[in-house]
This record gives sequence, structure tokens and C-alpha cells, in this order.
Amino acid sequence: MSVKPPRFREESAFKRFMKSLGRSLKGSLREVWSYTTGKAGLTLLAIFIFFAILALILLPPDYKYIWNQPKYWQDHPQLAPPEWVRALGYQNAKHEVYTYTKPVSIKSDSFTIYEYIARYKLDVYDYPQDIVVKLYGIKVPRMGSTTLPVLLRVHLKRPDGLELEVIDTTLYLPENATIAYVKEPLMLSVDRNLVVTQFSSMYLNKGIQANFITTAAVTYLFAKLSVDEEGNVRTTPLKGYYTVTLELYYPKVVNITNPARQVSIVVVGDCFGLMGTDDRGRDIAQALLYGFPVALAVGFVTAVASTLIGLFVGAISAYYGGLVDEFLQRLIDVMGNIPLLPFLILLVDITPVEYRLQVIMLVLTLFYWGGLAIVVRSMTLSIKEEPYVEAAKAIGASNARILLRHIIPQIVPYAVASLVFSVPGAILSEAGLSVLGLEHGWPTWGKVLAAARLAGRYDAWWWIIPPGLLLALTSLTFVLLGMAIETIVEPRLRTR
Repeated sequence: MSVKPPRFREESAFKRFMKSLGRSLKGSLREVWSYTTGKAGLTLLAIFIFFAILALILLPPDYKYIWNQPKYWQDHPQLAPPEWVRALGYQNAKHEVYTYTKPVSIKSDSFTIYEYIARYKLDVYDYPQDIVVKLYGIKVPRMGSTTLPVLLRVHLKRPDGLELEVIDTTLYLPENATIAYVKEPLMLSVDRNLVVTQFSSMYLNKGIQANFITTAAVTYLFAKLSVDEEGNVRTTPLKGYYTVTLELYYPKVVNITNPARQVSIVVVGDCFGLMGTDDRGRDIAQALLYGFPVALAVGFVTAVASTLIGLFVGAISAYYGGLVDEFLQRLIDVMGNIPLLPFLILLVDITPVEYRLQVIMLVLTLFYWGGLAIVVRSMTLSIKEEPYVEAAKAIGASNARILLRHIIPQIVPYAVASLVFSVPGAILSEAGLSVLGLEHGWPTWGKVLAAARLAGRYDAWWWIIPPGLLLALTSLTFVLLGMAIETIVEPRLRTR
């Protein structure tokens, strides 16, 4: 009778181990679901996984670079609470974006005038932060060596009938062509491009001296002005409908049917989106959504890797004994006596920014397995003395087969419980390092909290509470799962 080579037996033992592990995991999930804490933990975990998948679908792959580019957020309000606060009675001007792919009207005079018109309703006693116009793919003509200017003007008509010209500028083609598109979007802001002289004269005609040093220009656009007895100008929000008109003046010698691929008129309000914005106008809801896959990746990768290392190191240490056991135990002692936080801060600080998150995960993995390995070693010392292990040795089973088939499966339930409990530790460690100021470039929940702390805006509750709450819910999720698994692993914890 032929005997199979040991290598084949070891591979088949590993395959059988993985199959039995898969079957045991299915049964374990059903058993976890039978407990109230297990139901709550699995439900929360399913929600977290759903939002992680949603983030991967909705957000672009280069979102972490977009997050750090100010130009992507220039037309967003700064430090604006969520839009739903208006339903709670807060007086915050709404944020509106009007998008056009063709002009609303075309006039012909000495110039061809293309008009884009937006109608905005101010229904609260608050002021919008700005008015922004964005032009994508705008055509600017040039004939030979002569540049034909294109005039851009923005008018605002108020509810009281007063009409103000707030932007007046000339556009030139930056490249040598007859008619070409400007590839980069052109953005003009009333707050930065206001025609101060014309704007001031409107109010001087009414006997009012506008002060642009103490009051933002946009405030005057949406305010009813009055002068008190001391000569101070008082501003009161003027509710009603405002008409914003963007005009593009082209020379008549140029035949253009549509001057721009897309035109946007943005009335930058004082509230934005589901979760508001930070001091740079960045959408906090997007950062929170992006944080789901990053948090789960950091937690699971670190926990799984450290658990596998601790599981196999502890089992091998106890099973082989001797010099192997002595070496591994001394290694655990050395790792356990290295102060993790100072070492991690030093290592991350000297690492390039784009690799810091990976370094954090690697260091946490290398430091997290020691405690589990010690417990697994003590369990393996007991298991390897069992009669079935001695019988396996007697019939010639290899060491790998004994470890994978007879010892490790007995320890897996405890290792799974340890894995679940270690997931939030990795996530909170990353968040803590971010709050301490170690920049890694990824918009994680900890990074959002760190930005709020750096800005000193503790009054912006929408910037602080949501990421903190998500970190707490993440910890709660895995604590609930760990409690259910611990009850299964340790029968003495079950309620009789």
C-alpha cells in the first residue's frame, strides 16, 4: 500500500481545515444572531458595510486628493450647518445652484448678449455668504493677432426694485486660436470681484456710506439699509425674490450659438447638505461617508492580521517548546515593553504623508498580537496533552496536520472573540493619532475631528458630534458582537 507524500497530506489538511472553518463560521453567525447583543451588533455591522459599499460606488477613487484641494470647494459655504436645521426653526439662508447648458435669452445690439437668469428667494432673516458664477468650456474668440474681448457682467435685482451691477470684467483667450474653449472652469465671486465704485455709488445716491471693512459686501446686497441717529449704517435682511442675471457680451462679427458648455449661478447660502461644511467649505457628509470603508479597512485588516499572527505564534510556541518557545516568548516580552504611542508617533512623523496610514496599520498589527499569543500558548499547552493529539502523533500525523486539524480549531472561537474586540482599538488609534496632528491625507473620521480641533471651532457642533458619534457606534458595534461571541465561547457566561 502506497503512502501519500507528507506535503500532499499537509495541503489536504489545510484545505479541510479551511472548509471546516467556513462551516463553523456559518453556524457561529446563526448562534450569534440568537443573542440580543448579537442581533444588535450584526445589524449595526451590516449598516456600516452598506455605507462602506455606498462610498466606494458614489465617491471617486481620488477623493482623498479632492478633499485636500481648495478649488473643489470654492463655491460651498464655509462653516455652514446642515440644511435640515431650517426645519427646526433656524434662520439660515438656503444654498441654491442654478445650472444651464444654453442661454435663457439672446439679445442683439452692438454686441450679441447671452443671458443666464436665476431667481432666488430669501425667506429667512439671514444673509447668503456669496454669489458665484462658474463657466465651463467658455468660448473666447480671437481673430488673427487681434484678441476680441468678451465682457462678463452680473446684475442683481432686489425685491425693492434696486438693481446693482456687481461684476464687470473682460475675458481674453489665453491661447492662439480662432475660437477655442477655455478648458479650466472660470469662477468669479461677488465677494472677490465686486465692482466697488459702482456698487458704492448706488448707496451714496441714497445718502448711505457703505463700509466694506466692517461689513461684507454680500451683506449689503441682501440687506435693507438704514442710518441711526449717530450715523451708523444698520443692515436688516431684505426678504423676497432676487434675480441674478449673468450677461456675456460677444462681438457681432463672431458667430457663436452657445458661448459655454455649462454655466452655473450659485447663491452660496448659510447652510449646506446633510451634515454641513467645515471652515474650508468641504462637505462633511462626504468625509463621513468616505470614512466608513477606511475605518472598516483599518480595523479589520489590523485585527485580522494581528489575530492570525498571535494565533499561529502562540500555537507554534507551545507545540514545539524548547528554543522555539523561548525565542518567541522573549520576542513577545520585548514587543510588550516598547512604548507603542511614542514609537508610532516617531515612525509616522518620518514617513512620507502618502504612506502614513499604511504604516499606522502595520505598526498596530506588529504590536497587537502579543497578548493573544500568550493566551493561545497556554491553551495549546493544555490541548496538546489530550489523548486524540497523542493518538494523531502515534499514527504518524505531521506537526502541521496536528496543528491545523486538532489544535487550532479548538482555539479559533476564542481568537474570533479577540479579533472582534480588537477592531475598534485600531480604528480609535488612527483617530487619536489624527487628533494629535499626525497628518496622513485620508479624510477619516479622526481627520475630521482633528481639523475641527485645529480650527478651534468647538461651536460648530455638526463638525464635531457626527464623527465622534460614528467612532462611538463603531466601538459599540464590535463590543456587542464580542459580548455575544464571548457568551458562546464561555458557557459560564450564559444566562440560565
